[in-house]
Amino acid sequence: MFRIMPLLTRRFRITIAVLLSLPILLVLLDALAPVDLEPRPGSRLVIAADGQPLRAFADRQGVWRYPITLDEVSPNYLEALIGYEDRFFYRHPGVNPLSIIRAFFQAIRYGEVVSGGSTLTMQVARLRYPEPRTLWGKLKEVVRALQLEWHYSKDDILTYYLNHAPFGGTVEGVQAAALTYFGYDVRYLTDAQAALLAVLPQAPTRYRPDIHPQAAQQARNKLLSRLVEQAIWSQARVDDAYLEQVVAIPRVNYQRAPLLSRRLSQEFSGAVVTSTIDADWQGIVERRVRNYVETIDENVSAAVMIMENGTGNVPVYVGSADFGSEDRAGHVDMVQAIRSPGSTLKPFIYGLSMDAGQLHSESLLMDVPLRFGDYQPDNFTGGFSGAVSVQDALQQSLNVPAVQVLEQVGPARLYLRLQQAGALLQLPRGEQPNLAMALGGLGTNLESLVTLFSALDNQGQTRQPRFTDQEASASFPLLSPGSAWIVRKMLADAENAPHGIALKTGTSYGFRDSWAVAVAQGYTVGVWIGRPDGAPVTGHFGRRTAVPLLVNTLVPRLRSNALPPQPDSVSMQTICWPTGQPEPEIRCDEQRDALVLENTLPLSWMQIGRHPAEVVANRQTLQLATDSGLQVPFGCELPSTKKTVALWPLPLDAWRPNDQRVQSRLPVYDPRCDAQLENTPRLPVRIAGLREGDVIIADPSVPVRISLWAEGGQEPFYWYLNGNLQSERAKQFEFIPQSQHRYEVVLMDYQGQLDRQIIEAK
Repeated sequence: MFRIMPLLTRRFRITIAVLLSLPILLVLLDALAPVDLEPRPGSRLVIAADGQPLRAFADRQGVWRYPITLDEVSPNYLEALIGYEDRFFYRHPGVNPLSIIRAFFQAIRYGEVVSGGSTLTMQVARLRYPEPRTLWGKLKEVVRALQLEWHYSKDDILTYYLNHAPFGGTVEGVQAAALTYFGYDVRYLTDAQAALLAVLPQAPTRYRPDIHPQAAQQARNKLLSRLVEQAIWSQARVDDAYLEQVVAIPRVNYQRAPLLSRRLSQEFSGAVVTSTIDADWQGIVERRVRNYVETIDENVSAAVMIMENGTGNVPVYVGSADFGSEDRAGHVDMVQAIRSPGSTLKPFIYGLSMDAGQLHSESLLMDVPLRFGDYQPDNFTGGFSGAVSVQDALQQSLNVPAVQVLEQVGPARLYLRLQQAGALLQLPRGEQPNLAMALGGLGTNLESLVTLFSALDNQGQTRQPRFTDQEASASFPLLSPGSAWIVRKMLADAENAPHGIALKTGTSYGFRDSWAVAVAQGYTVGVWIGRPDGAPVTGHFGRRTAVPLLVNTLVPRLRSNALPPQPDSVSMQTICWPTGQPEPEIRCDEQRDALVLENTLPLSWMQIGRHPAEVVANRQTLQLATDSGLQVPFGCELPSTKKTVALWPLPLDAWRPNDQRVQSRLPVYDPRCDAQLENTPRLPVRIAGLREGDVIIADPSVPVRISLWAEGGQEPFYWYLNGNLQSERAKQFEFIPQSQHRYEVVLMDYQGQLDRQIIEAK
């Protein structure tokens, strides 16, 4: 007996020593092999303003994983998960001794791991530090679980499981599973869905609801029964969950606003990027755009951007007509693509000129052939209108008047102001700002045009677009509140403005780009249509092609479209043409009601190439003989009186009635005066070959060639047929008319003198 007692005492001492040294051993192991819960790189998810997914981006390995916090998970899922996987999760130190002992003896008996006995902490250890499913691997898993419990809270461990558990194929984490299999956020799971996702990681392939719905339902129902046995859920609650069938649903492929989502995923950090997109409106516009371009051409794309002018939020962003179409280059974001804007910048030319005190809404402009140095613009529509107001020129998008105004505003000033207002502008390589900008002679994009036009609804301040809730709202000055209001009213009052929308269209050279940009009811809407490769889309232009899509996009949302209140700086005043002044003391050929900024009434512009302030020739004081009424030159002693007459700009002569032409307003010199005192008259240019009112009989079987020539004037000569330059430096011009056509022929000489004839072909 004395021999037995020392032996037991020795074993007891050894056991005590081992138990006492175990913590030291664990500390040493922890120091040599530390643990962490560093998450794997997550996928990216771009969501709409209301939380609906727009587009998902897998990680570099193609795995779909969307990080989520414990608070963002539906409570019913957490109840089902812990009830199924680890009832004592919040009470054990990382391992469940009874489960471990059972699993240990089963492994010895069968030579392999039969039942895991794993706690959630052990599963997290296996997810973070994968090991072979052997006895040694299980022991290492146990040690790792103890380490994790030592260093991290239960919530930290559970969060890691929620984000990394396998759910079939390349889906990891409960958020990715909910979005993939059910189409919405994990916080909205039903009880049946929560139970299914709780059991799915145990056999991710065998229980996938999209591949094996029956097996998935059996496993789910088994868990539901266990939850009743464990008194976690009531029988009535589980009975309701039984009624929900697991069906083979296709995996959801999120592709709304795909190009904006791609852009935001590259520009912003974070697993989830919250955009300003209105998911429902976005989906409607995407479908309408896709259907609309199918009526045009298989290679045509389109882009639409809508912005709230007050906040800058962008609820709709359609970067291409069909993201998946190779023929339409659907991967190219045409909201950002640099293109020629056509005539869309004209409103800002007129607005800046008003702010400079040069114009009001009824200022007299010249829609006639004009040369600005070596630049000679044409009109898009063909033909010329003669005398037009600023409002007419803007509403009809006439080219020559816009260039005439830009010459006075200054191309460099326009370019700088647009840039400062937030627009992205690009000039051709080696070019400086020039007059061609009025007609699209530079590059910009749809986003910039929407930015610029928002000034018409923000008292002249542009609003910078906001695509996410992380961006601050910013604005920059472009126009004064008064000029912005006048420009918007002129656009909205156009006869072809649908529903009173303040709308401007544009078409780039060669029919490459069709534009429409509008302001209405707190929104700015921009539409581009064309081919991403820059090829022409012949016969399609802004008014015909882009406007219908814009109206179809915006009008269903319109409830009212009233103009903002008229600013105090704007007033209505009556003026006369041709002077531009309210002058009752001289003849008023046309009376106009003008929207005037800051009570400024500038004189009409009489010519190009000079500042308007230097040009006072629209009123001329004549010395007329009292008896004959003829002009008396300086130095002639005939009795005379003074008379002030209003003169129309000389380039408009051919478009005015005879009694308003310069020759009619300026009497000849009295022959009783010395001829040497007279100014040497210049012989006016004239079209010869036909008389005004002649009618041509055009027989298709026998073509008739019309031959015209210039008389008077000074070479070189420039001939226009229906507004298009036909021949330069030639004194003679020929063309073959077609029957049932009307032709406007305009002749301009080197000095800018003009003659015009209308020819009817029957």
